[in-house]
Amino acid sequence: MDIENQKIDEFIKKVQQNKDNQLDLSSDEDLSIAIMNLVSIEEHFFFTGAKTGKPEYFDLLQEARKMRGELLKKLVKDVEPGSERWCISKHLL
Repeated sequence: MDIENQKIDEFIKKVQQNKDNQLDLSSDEDLSIAIMNLVSIEEHFFFTGAKTGKPEYFDLLQEARKMRGELLKKLVKDVEPGSERWCISKHLL
């Protein structure tokens, strides 16, 4: 086996190992974008509720906030009680 074929085989083995480890950075990126959109939706529901005076927009805001909180837990691990890490993470997004 020549050197080029050996290098190709080694490269393919490395790719297969990464596939087995299920290293998928795009899923975290998608999750971050989803959370950013939920933050924006919360703001829209708040302003629409304030503008129209309809309480159902505030109810929807709470649903979006709850959903955002659940998704944010998947990105922000080991948050200490009283820590600002949670709030800072939301603002960074």
